[in-house]
Amino acid sequence: MPNYYDEYYAHWKLVPISYALESNEVQSNSSVFINYLNGCFFNHTFITYVDQVCDLKTPANPDITCVGTIWVSHDDQAIILMFRGTTTNPELYEEEGDYNLTVPFPGGGTVQKWYYNAFTIIWNAGLRDALLTAKNTYPSYELWVTGLSLGGGLSSLAAPYISQMGYFDKNNMKLLNFGAMRVGKPDFVARFPSLVPWAYRVVHRYDIVPHWFQDFGFINYAKEIWYNNTMDNGDPWIECDQVESLQCSDSVNSSLYTFNDHQYFKHRSCVKFTTPPPPTTSP
Repeated sequence: MPNYYDEYYAHWKLVPISYALESNEVQSNSSVFINYLNGCFFNHTFITYVDQVCDLKTPANPDITCVGTIWVSHDDQAIILMFRGTTTNPELYEEEGDYNLTVPFPGGGTVQKWYYNAFTIIWNAGLRDALLTAKNTYPSYELWVTGLSLGGGLSSLAAPYISQMGYFDKNNMKLLNFGAMRVGKPDFVARFPSLVPWAYRVVHRYDIVPHWFQDFGFINYAKEIWYNNTMDNGDPWIECDQVESLQCSDSVNSSLYTFNDHQYFKHRSCVKFTTPPPPTTSP
C-alpha cells in the first residue's frame, strides 16, 4: 500500500477477505479460506488460522470465539494479519455488556478489557509465533493489520501492541480497518500515533458501531476515512486527520446512527489486477 489511504487495497483486497472470514463455510472448514485468498491475491502463502474461545465468563461459552489469520502477499511484499468480525449473538451481547470494563495497556493507556482479552487469547494461542516465523522468513516485508467490526477492534489493539512490544518496526507497519468500535480511553489514543504512525479506520455513513459507548469515555483514534454515501463504485470519501473530527462521522446526529450502515462497500468481490490501478485519491 502507498503511504496514504488507497481505496484499491481496501475495497478489492481486504474487505472481501474480511467478509469471507465470517462466512459459514470458512467457520466450519478453515481450509476454505485459502480458496478465498486465491481469488484476491496472485502470489501468496497461507501461514495460519487461529480460532479460540474468547469468552470472559466462567464457564466459557463455546459459541463465543475469535479468529486471527496470517498470510503473505508476495506481490505486495506484505505479511497480512487479519481478525474476524462478530459471528454470533451471544458474542455480540457480551461485547456490549462488558464494555465498561477496562485494563491497562502495556507501556501506558487504558483499553477495553473484553477486546484486549480476546486479542491476547488468540495471540498467545499461536498467532504470535506464526507472525514471528513469517517475519523471520520475509524480513523485508511490511506488516498489514486489518479487520472489520470486531476484527477492526482487535486490529486496533494488535497493531499498537506489536509495536509496543517490539515485535515489528512501527515504521514498517500499516493498520487499516473497517467499522471498528472504540477500544481505548484518551490516554491510549494519545499514544497511538507514536505506536502506529500509519493508521486509517474506515467508517460508513451512519454506522453506529464506531460510535458505541461514548458515554464510557472511549474515543476513536485518527485517521478516519468517512464515506457519507452507499460506498458504491466511485463514491467519494473524506479524510479527517484529527481525533474525533467534526468534519467526518462525528458530524452526524446520534439519532441517525444505525446498524444498517455497518456494511462496507456495496460490491465486495475480489478483483485481481495484473497491474494494480494507479493509487486513488478521493474524487
